[in-house]
Amino acid sequence: RDPDTQLDVTPVSLLEVQPTVMQGGGHDDGRKSPQSRESSSNMMDSQSSAGFKSGWSSGTETPQKDDSDMSDRDEEEEEERRKKEEEKKKKMVAVTLVQDEPPKPADIKKEVQVILSETSTRFFLDIPSTCAADDDPDVERIKAANKVYTDAVELRIKEGADKLADRNIQTLNSANKNKEAQATPAPSHDIGVDVTNYEIHDAILALREGEDAAGGADDILGANTKKKTTTTDQLNDMAQLSGGRLDAAKVGEATLVSAKFRHALKSMERIVVQNIYHEQQMMYRNMVGVQVPAEQSLVNGQRGRMDVLWTYECDLSRGRNVSCMAWNNLNPDLLAVGYGEFDFSKQGDGLVLFWSLKNPEYPERVYRTECSVTSLAFAQKSYNLLAVGLYDGTVAVYDVRKEEDKPVLESSYNGGKHSDSVWEVRWVDKGAERAEALVSVSSDGRVTQWSMSKGLECTDLIKLKRVSTHKKAVNTKNEAFISRMASGMCADFNPKDASIYLCGTEEGSIHRCSVSYNEQYLDSYLGHSGPVYKVVWSPFQPTSFLSCSADWSIRLWWQESETAALTMQSSADYVSDIQWSPNVSTIFASVTGDGHVCIWDMSISTLDPIVNEKILPRKPTCIRFSPNSDVVVAGDDSGRVTVYRVSGIDNTKYTHEEQVARLDRALAAKDADAAEGAQ
Repeated sequence: RDPDTQLDVTPVSLLEVQPTVMQGGGHDDGRKSPQSRESSSNMMDSQSSAGFKSGWSSGTETPQKDDSDMSDRDEEEEEERRKKEEEKKKKMVAVTLVQDEPPKPADIKKEVQVILSETSTRFFLDIPSTCAADDDPDVERIKAANKVYTDAVELRIKEGADKLADRNIQTLNSANKNKEAQATPAPSHDIGVDVTNYEIHDAILALREGEDAAGGADDILGANTKKKTTTTDQLNDMAQLSGGRLDAAKVGEATLVSAKFRHALKSMERIVVQNIYHEQQMMYRNMVGVQVPAEQSLVNGQRGRMDVLWTYECDLSRGRNVSCMAWNNLNPDLLAVGYGEFDFSKQGDGLVLFWSLKNPEYPERVYRTECSVTSLAFAQKSYNLLAVGLYDGTVAVYDVRKEEDKPVLESSYNGGKHSDSVWEVRWVDKGAERAEALVSVSSDGRVTQWSMSKGLECTDLIKLKRVSTHKKAVNTKNEAFISRMASGMCADFNPKDASIYLCGTEEGSIHRCSVSYNEQYLDSYLGHSGPVYKVVWSPFQPTSFLSCSADWSIRLWWQESETAALTMQSSADYVSDIQWSPNVSTIFASVTGDGHVCIWDMSISTLDPIVNEKILPRKPTCIRFSPNSDVVVAGDDSGRVTVYRVSGIDNTKYTHEEQVARLDRALAAKDADAAEGAQ
């Protein structure tokens, strides 16, 4: 026994009978445990059986039993004894665990098997969902049951309405199953109809509504981005106002103002006009050649002629002065024309008309301005943006996709508006990572760059200052200027380097400037004795440029030399505009104040133009080459823009190297002629 706990710690292997736990702390109070009583009774049974046997063997006669009965009895007793021993062992293990007996070495290595099993799921409430169609006979009963349940839930939410409490409980969600049912297919019918070309056209237009017109090259003037009211909507509104009765006059008025009707009229007008101008438009597209008479082939077979195809003119433009023109960079058949007076005493409202090859009789769009338009230019990347410079110093940007004549951006006095007329606007490409910038030149002496990232914000690239136009003689006083500011008249950016630009001034000087320097000029070219009306870089030779002036002359310059390389004169009046040919490096056009429209080819002659068209009594004001055909357009002071087909001039497609070589040879020939004349 353990001295501390008084428990029997005799090993099981030393006992024939399993040990029992002593009760009462080791003191025997005369009571025996069930196991001791059971063992003593077994001993008495064995003794009794022994005494009976000995008694039978002492000579007393007893009845004899069969051997088979004895063997069966022994087997039953053995089986009963085995069961009792197993029950004793189970009781001993249970008692030992209850008394927290220290484990024995043999019990430590004994394997114990523990089995965890899931308890059974109990369903406290199961309400299967029911779906019924609207035409089901039981739909009313289901709605009533749902209402009862909803009312019960609302009562439960109210405090004190029911003795219910919220408890969280884990529920079992039944697995979802897809059930397919075979149904009768819906009946279908094949229907065929006859449609006309007009219906197909209307259907295609309906699909194209809302698309951005700037993305297509057919027509830059897209539909208005705002939603237009259709004729049906207008008729429905009038029907509601009139109580469901429509008047014939109102129906006709709604039809006339509808967008679809106006579009149909415009399409019909284009069809009729193109039938009238079919032959001229074929000549415009170079599909029909023009025969040059033999008497006009005077100079090496290159003497040409100009044939009038048509004139852009309408009641809106008649009597106005054409101040500027610009081709659209995406649609080369779209020409924007600005109308405005240059004389202060004749100032009035301005006009911007968009003329298209599709309809030479009437403009595609009309923008009105409060004062004269003096300059305009289309953007190079955002083809729908048009910059307009006005006589009062305003710079405005229009979105030509919109029909209303209100600019999307406009300069103001608080934002750096020019204080005098804006004579030139130019778009400058800042690279792929930066947006285009707008540059304006004004007679207030400022060359200003406008940014459109946050409205129309300006930064002055340079403020033009007067320079002396003649070399100072010895012992003479310095020339005094009334004003140090010079008036800017024109500008152009180098096609190869957008950071270099030229600026012509009213005093006759031309300055080469850089956007990196705003206080000084890179070079100054002195030669003109009157205001410089136009200066343009050569599209093929980035180091040469042309200029025209009120001193009757046209001059060709090299940027390395401060003196003109070539001087040309065709009349005794001012030269208002010049333009390089986009196809040949030695050809350019000019217009003069005495009514001459001239085409020059320096490879043939530097003394006289190869084509000289006189349009008096009208005075031409500006001229432009068409970017996609052998055509020039010239605007005059009567509001007309005349389209000329130029024939008999060189229109060969040269490479860039050949273009540069042609210009160099023309200047070299001029220098050789000048040297022979000097000898």
